[in-house]
Amino acid sequence: MLNREYEYVAAIAQEGTLSGAAAQLGVSQPALTRFLKKEEAELGTALFQRINSRMVLTYAGECYLDYIEQIFSLQKRMMATLRDIAKADLGRLRVGITGIRRPFTIFSVIPQFKQKYPDVDLTLSECASDDLERMLEELTLDCIAVNVTKRRDEFEYIPIAQEEYVLAVHKDDPLLKKAKKVDRCKYPAVKPQQLANSSFIMLSRHHRIRQFADSILEGNKVPYHVSMTSRNLDSALEAVANNLGCAFTPEIQLAYIRGSKDIRYLSIDTPGTAYQFCLAYRRGAYLQPCTKDFMEMFRTAFQQQNTRELSEGFYDE
Repeated sequence: MLNREYEYVAAIAQEGTLSGAAAQLGVSQPALTRFLKKEEAELGTALFQRINSRMVLTYAGECYLDYIEQIFSLQKRMMATLRDIAKADLGRLRVGITGIRRPFTIFSVIPQFKQKYPDVDLTLSECASDDLERMLEELTLDCIAVNVTKRRDEFEYIPIAQEEYVLAVHKDDPLLKKAKKVDRCKYPAVKPQQLANSSFIMLSRHHRIRQFADSILEGNKVPYHVSMTSRNLDSALEAVANNLGCAFTPEIQLAYIRGSKDIRYLSIDTPGTAYQFCLAYRRGAYLQPCTKDFMEMFRTAFQQQNTRELSEGFYDE
């Protein structure tokens, strides 16, 4: 980019004559003369003036060389940046999560990622699942962590865990005594009809978990009470820990929920409760090495956290 133009004009300015510049460059004088006339015609101004038989840069010529030098400097910086990005020393990573996964991501994944990639610009977006999928489709996010019941053709998925929608109850909730072991369920299970007249902490209707709750309760014509409506799931679970009611929830890790030792999970003995927790990225999109590393760190940390919580008895009856 502009190498020849800069080299030719700089040589003329240094030598002061076309013949001297042509000899320095190893080109013929007529060829150099044609280049200068063509360049000045395209620019619409003279680059040189003759003073005492020497060719001296005009103010336009000085600006010409100065700007080309700035372009060269920017070009060098661009190449250095691109090399650093290729080596993953620099870059940008835009991650999307649902609110309930935020504490795990911030405390268990981001610290080790930033330790390895301190100069990568990391943006964490917290949105509802439908919004995350839209942003990923539009490539305003590089990867997202979502619960998946139906896969989309435009996304690639990395499975993290096979989970189920469950009912979170206080450790003293009478429902625990009604629950029974069911082979296909991970936790002691209750049937939808056994939830009759229970008190629930509900999310607003745009949440997927609220849509699941409505399908269980209204779909089975179960009468119930709403003791509280919450804008987010972590607040709903904290309310459960304070014995204000029960709440439908994805099978999230409880370690980051205040009062989690007072929460128990119950499976719902009905079809359609299973989903896959996945990381997703746009099919065909370029993934930087740091993006691939982040997803692997996330997957590994999640499995380690699950093992830790099981060993500490988070989900014991």
